[in-house]
Amino acid sequence: MTDHRLGTFGDGDSADNDLTPDAVNIARCATACRAPNRDGASWASPDKDWGLTTQRPASTTNTSAGRASKQQTRWVVDGDVGEYVEQYATGDCLQIPATYGDFSSVDTRVTFIDGLADSYGYGIDAQALEKALRVLTGGGRYTASKYSAIPCGKQPWILTGPEGTLLCSCMPVERPENPYTRELRTPETTLQIEEQNQAVLTGAAEFAHLLSDALGVSIETIDYHSTARDEARHSFVGEEDKFTIKTSDLAQLHGLTSDPSVIQGTVSRGVQPTNGGDTVSVEWDGPEHPVGYLDGGDVVAGYEFAWEQPDESLEDVAVVREYRITQNHSRWTVDYRTHRLASVVP
Repeated sequence: MTDHRLGTFGDGDSADNDLTPDAVNIARCATACRAPNRDGASWASPDKDWGLTTQRPASTTNTSAGRASKQQTRWVVDGDVGEYVEQYATGDCLQIPATYGDFSSVDTRVTFIDGLADSYGYGIDAQALEKALRVLTGGGRYTASKYSAIPCGKQPWILTGPEGTLLCSCMPVERPENPYTRELRTPETTLQIEEQNQAVLTGAAEFAHLLSDALGVSIETIDYHSTARDEARHSFVGEEDKFTIKTSDLAQLHGLTSDPSVIQGTVSRGVQPTNGGDTVSVEWDGPEHPVGYLDGGDVVAGYEFAWEQPDESLEDVAVVREYRITQNHSRWTVDYRTHRLASVVP
């Protein structure tokens, strides 16, 4: 097991110490050791997390800052903490307050946003940081300069000090006033969209393309909002109209093929039914309409091959799903029609 000490960098109290080590250097000197045998504390058997050997508490841990769940405070028993931080760290370290009474001044750090969560992000807030420090120190007095908290994006963040190192999962925290945005390319321009989920981003780009190709709409802005039922939605705003769609529907557009020959090439070689048995050949002549086709107000959005079990069938049957975007009052939704394919047993 490694047992490097942060003292390599000094305690930060010396006037001669003008160097501030970066996150990777701090992590390379992090202490990895057995979980402490403290009164009332017990630990589960070691397991592997992202290349680190860790021990979770056997139950939630009571601290003066609240109860810390098992995944919030995994004790790092062994492994290369420096390599972990080098791979996942996202920037600077968080400053540890000088006393427990100063934790109220800690700003919330949102490390990532799940596009399907409309009211919060994930990250590190004052309570999470204080709970982790109390678990690491046992709740006793501490010298702030000997401890470092290192955000690692979507991965668990690191808290390290003389007693050891914790791997701490990001928890739901309050969403920032100016949430993270990403750039989205449309046929006309590049827009800003409040979204971090890659499947939703891909679906949003496809939705914008379909609006442009099928309806001739030029999107100027994209707004994010939630409804009374806490459903995340995006509104694509054009010169005259607004096209609002649920985030979950945008995610459904991700991964669809716009080239039916891809499906034809797959099924012509023979496919394996989900319930086993011999490989079967599936006959399909292709779609009735190309992607982007406007059919009675619906816009054909894409295709995918699937296995389904209709009510009248005792086994799965091969189908192609034809996805469409359609207007329902003032909202747009994504749905699909099923085309049953003819299957031939060789």
